[in-house]
Amino acid sequence: MGVANGTAPSLMFEHCLNHPKGWFQPAALDISAKVSDNVNFVLHGGRVVHLNSAGEFEPGIRETDMAVFLLQASNDFDVSNPGTTPNGTFMHQAISPGRNNSGLVATGGYELESSEFDTAREYAAGDLLTAEADNDDVAVGGVLTNEGSGGGGDVEQYVDPVCGVVSRGSFNNEHGVPMLAFWPVFLPGAYT
Repeated sequence: MGVANGTAPSLMFEHCLNHPKGWFQPAALDISAKVSDNVNFVLHGGRVVHLNSAGEFEPGIRETDMAVFLLQASNDFDVSNPGTTPNGTFMHQAISPGRNNSGLVATGGYELESSEFDTAREYAAGDLLTAEADNDDVAVGGVLTNEGSGGGGDVEQYVDPVCGVVSRGSFNNEHGVPMLAFWPVFLPGAYT
């Protein structure tokens, strides 16, 4: 997915992951990988992804997947810039010409803020967070939520895979974009 198929990038503050505390420092844990061709929508910065068996990013988490929080979108120019305009004029080469995205691993010691969460839910400090693994549905694939797998209930530890704990809750940032503040954690769900 990306610029090559006509999808325009978002403004940098519309879909984002902010890191107000703990990143960047030399011991910070991050990872870089290509987005899988199995993903059928643009993965925005702030989405939750995991590594599939090929070592590529796919949205959401299941069972024992380690969560990664994307720093940029899969169609950002530093990831999927073809290097030329549709008319063939050179613009610039992507920083990551291999189409790799970068993300922060859920075991890192930082507080994060993401625009990619279920805004229909209410969040309180201490709520557990998860993200549904879905390669086809942009509304749920990799979106943070405190709704458990049973539907309607809260995330259950040791049942649902947990990737975060709400810190300050939801708020509108300086651009009026709804954000969710949380601490990343790794707590595997039930293995099936």
